Amino acid sequence: MQTKTVTMLLAGALACGLAAVPVAGNAQDKPSRITMLSGSPGGSWYPISAGIAEALGGAGIDTRVEQGGGGSNILNISAGRAEAGFGLTTLNYVAKQGGGVFKKPVEGVMGLTVLFKQIAHTVVTKESGVTSYDQLKGKRMASQPVSNGSTAIFRDTLTAYGLNGEEDLNIVVRGSPSAGANAVKDRQAIGFILTTSPPTSAVLEVAQALDIRLLPISDNAFANLSKANPGYSRGVIPGGTYEGIPEDVVSVGDDTILMTHPGVSEDTAYWIVRGFAEQLPQIHKVHPALSKLSVKDMAGVQVLDLHPGAVKYYKEAGAM
Repeated sequence: MQTKTVTMLLAGALACGLAAVPVAGNAQDKPSRITMLSGSPGGSWYPISAGIAEALGGAGIDTRVEQGGGGSNILNISAGRAEAGFGLTTLNYVAKQGGGVFKKPVEGVMGLTVLFKQIAHTVVTKESGVTSYDQLKGKRMASQPVSNGSTAIFRDTLTAYGLNGEEDLNIVVRGSPSAGANAVKDRQAIGFILTTSPPTSAVLEVAQALDIRLLPISDNAFANLSKANPGYSRGVIPGGTYEGIPEDVVSVGDDTILMTHPGVSEDTAYWIVRGFAEQLPQIHKVHPALSKLSVKDMAGVQVLDLHPGAVKYYKEAGAM
């Protein structure tokens, strides 16, 4: 079996353009190598993608992981620059409508598998006195890049509370979750946001350094979110996940999925999904968010059409 390779590129690699990695010439064979777009350091996508790549390597699919982000992954997958990429259901809905940071409707993105549910984390220091979203107006906050899925969810939630998105806040830092965490620890910002599967290192680090709270999202705000984007679902951050927060925090959730594009052959998509499913015992160990994933769960991609190769496997497996 060929050596498994996982290459984590430095920030900014996407801006330089990604070269698609060729797959096996014989359509009946497994792909010899694929590229998978991940996330940025400090979030859950970054380490999870490395674990998935290792598992796919165990299935005979050599997988190269490259750093990315929610919005940029959608655009790069649509352009055919990689065979697979992490994405968010809600952000794919926005992309299909041509809303938000997308200048026009994005086509050519298809689903391979559901990975796990992410939960929106809005972290603020207790010393800030902020206890709800409607108190964030004018506050110094750290956010993520404008094309990031976490940023889109944050903007939507602010709007659901009657605020004018991030324009009503004082965004002092824009970068990765790690950058946001550092801004809070350095007292540049009173809080930061990320959408991730708990627990996540950026929030754990801040909770060890400062007293924090996670802002809940009310039923009324969630109703507004659901009207605006059907990709949203309820999500709960269990009490005790982070130091000093013993109670459950009710937030919003969003499925993280693995995306592809129509230029990927049916056989390649089939083997990616099959290899993933056959390696589920290993993938369950990658992160708690993946610990109960089933083949039936994998097939539950919303908003996007499944790639025909994925459909072929799910039908064979009795998952659809």
